[in-house]
Amino acid sequence: MQITWYGHAAFLIETNHVRMILDPYRSPDCGGYEPIAEPADLVIVSHENDRYHSHVGQIVPPFETIRALEIGPDGTTFQDVEIGAVMVYETPERLAGDEVAMVHLRSEGLHLAFLGDLGHDLTTDELEPIRGADVLLVPAGGPPTLDFSSIPSLLAAIRPRIVIPMHYKTPKIDLNIQPIERFLETIPDVPVIRDRTSSLEVTRDNLPEAMTVIRLEYAR
Repeated sequence: MQITWYGHAAFLIETNHVRMILDPYRSPDCGGYEPIAEPADLVIVSHENDRYHSHVGQIVPPFETIRALEIGPDGTTFQDVEIGAVMVYETPERLAGDEVAMVHLRSEGLHLAFLGDLGHDLTTDELEPIRGADVLLVPAGGPPTLDFSSIPSLLAAIRPRIVIPMHYKTPKIDLNIQPIERFLETIPDVPVIRDRTSSLEVTRDNLPEAMTVIRLEYAR
């Protein structure tokens, strides 16, 4: 499984000969990330936010689109990739209109979880589908997404082997969120790998023994 971070919350997941793009932003309106002008087989959006999370207009067609908030409790399958979603909220108040989805994928014997714009602690039922995920894509910029005080307990509950931060302040995003260093301060005992690359190849054989943060560079 090849994972590429475009920037903000946008990723390319390449697995089983399928190209999947998660949460594409709109360029340049997001602040400066370059357009995701690449082909895809499938685009998955965690919620409707055309500027930062659901703009499909710059991706090269043809492709199919899955809106994660519409995935039922039994999940769905796209070309042998199992896809599930858990409805959560962007804010701790869990207000109507704040609904977002966490997305999780199973392919090549790996379980990947994408937390999207999660903004609160998880209940046992919300946590269960992503518990034990091998790879976790986690918002790392603080409110309005997950507060920094919640990070250690969330990671301890999920127990991922690889943590890939996203959704944090860079020179190319115009949101009032925090830089990656603030996230890393919350988990000082977790090793961090900075490979100066935007992509990561993950197999069952190269998963680290213990939880490890892998900081990718944005590709756009």
